[in-house]
Amino acid sequence: MGTILFSSKAIMVKYLYQLSIDPLDLQTLRMLFVLPFYVGILALLTYRKGWLSISVKELIGCAIAGIACYHIASYLDLLGLQYITAGLERIILFCYPAIAILFSWMLLGEKPMPKLWLALLLSYAGILVFFYADMSFGGENLLWGSFLVFLASIFTAWFMVANQKYSRKFGSQRFICLAMIAASITLLIHAFVEGRNEMFDYSETHYYGVLVVSIFMTLIPSFLIGAGVKLIGASKAGIVGTVGPLFTILLSNQLLGEPISVLHILGLFLVLFGMRQLKS
Repeated sequence: MGTILFSSKAIMVKYLYQLSIDPLDLQTLRMLFVLPFYVGILALLTYRKGWLSISVKELIGCAIAGIACYHIASYLDLLGLQYITAGLERIILFCYPAIAILFSWMLLGEKPMPKLWLALLLSYAGILVFFYADMSFGGENLLWGSFLVFLASIFTAWFMVANQKYSRKFGSQRFICLAMIAASITLLIHAFVEGRNEMFDYSETHYYGVLVVSIFMTLIPSFLIGAGVKLIGASKAGIVGTVGPLFTILLSNQLLGEPISVLHILGLFLVLFGMRQLKS
């Protein structure tokens, strides 16, 4: 359920774009809607277990990771979604675990998995096939949009490495709360600097749509996936997560009219098979 809800985000974002909403406004409002929940969770954790021994350096590390993922990566992803299909966006982002393993190797000194290079080769070959199939569908700035989402996957991978590092010290819930709060603050500053005063002038339909993205496609799935990983383990959860790109492609075809061809299926298969190498 968590994977399906997360995978539905791109569909809802595409719908909101049809209603004419700015990507920065969308991301800022999205974070503002979920911010009270994470502040409340952090306060509850602090009340129950105390602040723990989190150094200033660690606090800054959590903040930087949160800004990288929930501000920069999410904003780049939303910008890219203006130019590419929801299906292509999802399979590009789906490959971030391989990049995270590379970062773990370079930053944490962890030995990379033997099949990492095979996973990268297969996965990005699949993205190229999917990209080629989307070229026949048309759309301006397809390459630029794909590049923006690829950058988003790099920042997301960086966040996952930071999550691994800091969660071992003071827990994943505390880390995520600190990261989300930091990203919310910088997004507000970003919107203020850009002079986005119209962020609070949208219609009720816009706000209901952003609220759905915030609660049902951000907050709830984050807890569902966390609970699922705890029950069945990260490896099995990763296998279950492969339903995400498939679900997005099928849903985008039915609701947005995005194409599904033999090449799309081949590209998806290569990506899924490539990521499967990291689980075997």
